[in-house]
Amino acid sequence: MKRALYLLVGLMGLGPLLLQAQQTTYDKVKVRYNKGADDVRLVDKNVDLILDDGAKKLIVRGSDRPIEINYDDVTKVVLETTRHMRGGALSQMVGGLAGAAIASKKVQDYWCYIEYKQSDGSVQPYLMEVAKEVSDQVVDKMRATFGDRVVLAEFPEAEEVDKQTLAALQSKHDVEVDKKNRPMPELKPDQALVVVVCPPLAARYAGKGNQFKLHANDRVIAVNKMGTYSFAYVDPGEYLLVSQTENASGIRLKLEAGKDYYFLQNTFMGTWKAKTGLSQHTKELVMYELNGAWHSDWKQKTD
Repeated sequence: MKRALYLLVGLMGLGPLLLQAQQTTYDKVKVRYNKGADDVRLVDKNVDLILDDGAKKLIVRGSDRPIEINYDDVTKVVLETTRHMRGGALSQMVGGLAGAAIASKKVQDYWCYIEYKQSDGSVQPYLMEVAKEVSDQVVDKMRATFGDRVVLAEFPEAEEVDKQTLAALQSKHDVEVDKKNRPMPELKPDQALVVVVCPPLAARYAGKGNQFKLHANDRVIAVNKMGTYSFAYVDPGEYLLVSQTENASGIRLKLEAGKDYYFLQNTFMGTWKAKTGLSQHTKELVMYELNGAWHSDWKQKTD
């Protein structure tokens, strides 16, 4: 009798440990979400990502946008690399040359985009950024947990371009940041759709700073500032798409009629003004960023 009692007590003591063993927690994660109901700008907050195999739940814990999603309610997971300039609170707190040095370092993390069903049947998006230190672990765990619902997206790398070779380098443009109207890109059967967003280093920089041009061979098809988006229609064919500020960063692609292509103009530290790095991404990611940006109403100067 005593032996059975000791065994029961021992098993009860093991209970919490067994539950913990079924949970995998990642702490180098940020959730990305709109600042407010009337403010579409995106902000980032640190969270813990937990995959609880016992409860069959994906859990995000933090002060902002916590969620609990049943594994069965996750309809899609999209994972793709992001290359960006390190910014955030640390560089701002340090300030000066030291802060600029911190911010200027390029980091390569992973975007983790999730779509999940709510009780009313609607599908909701959720976006996290996973630090490089734990990205391999998160990718492996997501693939093991959600199987064919996981998309691991890969795209061609951008190349540095001599901006002096750009035919429209000297073109001048007026950019009005439109905070009210939000035209949405739609496919056209006879042309290729190019959508490009320029995420700001922080929400407060949205709509500010220098212009980020997007060249398609010999002409400019979009002009952004940090925190804005543009889209354009081009004839099908072979293109060198180039994001240009102080430098130029390009991707060679064959664009097809009736298809859509999505890009980010990433910001990096420059000498006199910000540098740019063009990257191609999934529709899911770029449209999430677009829904957190203002529209760039731009036009070429005629003078």
